[in-house]
Amino acid sequence: MKRIYVSNNGLKKCVEYFRNTIISSPEQLGMFFFFKSIGFSENEYKAFPKVSGISDEQRQDYLKKLYNLSAVFDKDAESGEKRCCLFPFSITSEIGSKQQFNPGTVFKGLLSRMRDTVDNTLVDDTKFLRKDDTNPDFFKFPRDYIQILQNNFLNNQRISLVYFSAWYFRFRGIECNDSWLENPNVDLYKAFTRVCTKTLVEELKLTDSELNELFYHDEDEIIPYSSNKISGADLRGHLQFAKDSIPEIKELPRGGNDYMSDTKDIEIQKTEELSQPTGNNITVDSLKSLLNALKQVILYGAPGTSKSHITNKIKDDFEDSAMIQFHASLTYEQFIGGISVDSDGKFISKPGIFLDFCERARREEENGKKYLFIIDEINRGNVSKVFGETILTLDREYTADLVSPIIWEGNSVKKFSIPSNVYIIATMNSADRSIAQIDYAIRRRFAFVKFYPNYELIESISDCTELSDIKPNVLFKSINKALLNVLKDENMILGHAYFIPKWAIQDDKKIHWTPEVLKVLINYYVLPIIEEYTYGNSRYLANILGRTIPTRIDDNDLFISEIKKQFRVD
Repeated sequence: MKRIYVSNNGLKKCVEYFRNTIISSPEQLGMFFFFKSIGFSENEYKAFPKVSGISDEQRQDYLKKLYNLSAVFDKDAESGEKRCCLFPFSITSEIGSKQQFNPGTVFKGLLSRMRDTVDNTLVDDTKFLRKDDTNPDFFKFPRDYIQILQNNFLNNQRISLVYFSAWYFRFRGIECNDSWLENPNVDLYKAFTRVCTKTLVEELKLTDSELNELFYHDEDEIIPYSSNKISGADLRGHLQFAKDSIPEIKELPRGGNDYMSDTKDIEIQKTEELSQPTGNNITVDSLKSLLNALKQVILYGAPGTSKSHITNKIKDDFEDSAMIQFHASLTYEQFIGGISVDSDGKFISKPGIFLDFCERARREEENGKKYLFIIDEINRGNVSKVFGETILTLDREYTADLVSPIIWEGNSVKKFSIPSNVYIIATMNSADRSIAQIDYAIRRRFAFVKFYPNYELIESISDCTELSDIKPNVLFKSINKALLNVLKDENMILGHAYFIPKWAIQDDKKIHWTPEVLKVLINYYVLPIIEEYTYGNSRYLANILGRTIPTRIDDNDLFISEIKKQFRVD
């Protein structure tokens, strides 16, 4: 196992980016992200009392979060005193006292200055905090805080998520396998970038709206890594300070910088999880852990979000598996069992697919062999009718008395239970508009895992050599944004599978995009599902795709021109 860090060259590019990015009141923007990291939102007021009202533990945590966003010293090797707080948005060609946050205050005393800034500056109609009328120590964001940030701080530009993440990880390590250092390449740099950006999003508690409106994610921007940790001196060497604004650095005291809590490096298990191009979706390993713990999981989300794909990946971990697709006419007799008519017209007792599967698994229960039962589109069946009295057995500790005995391999089964070695995964498309119809008895007995469109996956498997002015993942996101704006339903969007044209995947396992490939995909795969979503309503179609794209443009040049006119594509 190795440990890697943002490379010196990666940090240099990060500093150059922020040096060339003009932001109004940059130190206040830095404070916005501090407040995000401690849980501020527009939904409810949250306390940010004066320092005397903060516990020691909370003070240490707050200073750690401030350190991650702004410190120009390595707390593990040196002590930062005055002039050591610099948000990346404040980086200029020459950094003076105006760029540093409260340069006359030592770093460990900055929380008091932050509260002063809140009281004197940030509670204002043009800023991003509002005070609770009933308690002066409680604050929240206004409803239009994103618009305020765009207009009054960002000058209607967006921040590079990649370079912000590089800054955030300037002193932080990531555990990885030896291969990351033995054979570094672009794909591994992209994996490292995913770890950094996903950690930033998680720790700053960034919402989808904030990511879409305040940031851009250029897939051509990557964070290179190195086995060498950047020192405080390395960082300061990339920054040009005015003579009277040089950070005050002292020797690390014997007890270290114990006024703040530790920032943990990313452990290897987390690295392996975050480095995968899963977007916001659960990883295979995490789903396995959840299923092992809870036994029963429902995967739901828009069509094409890889619910079935991840289920198929999990199947290999089980001794055996079976699948059934629920539909409106599925019966208890087909699922559990009952009297049916054989080919000779005789009435016989016949087990259903689920009872048969459970009885076969029961034989191997003591041997520790695991069995997986898959229910596809569970919300399309009448769940209470299909399970009947056996629905209570989903609680696992219960045994149900069957309405009538069922003959299974010559034996009469009068009672039914689900063996401990049987695990159940069910899937459902939330676009079917019937998720709310799932019986409460099912809802409370299953864990629910939502699946989202994975734009990250599209980017990772795309070769746009012949489509250089369009990024398919950006176009994909733009189409979904248009769907959401018009249909006002987050379930009525497209999963990433609709943007993976399998016929265009070459031997290198990349989608080789061309104008022709994109045209065929949109005209004959994407457009039909959007027509289905809108019930062919021409006004809705025009609001989503424009008036020309729904006509299925055949000319490649005209098609590409219309796509670029209608959607954001880079």
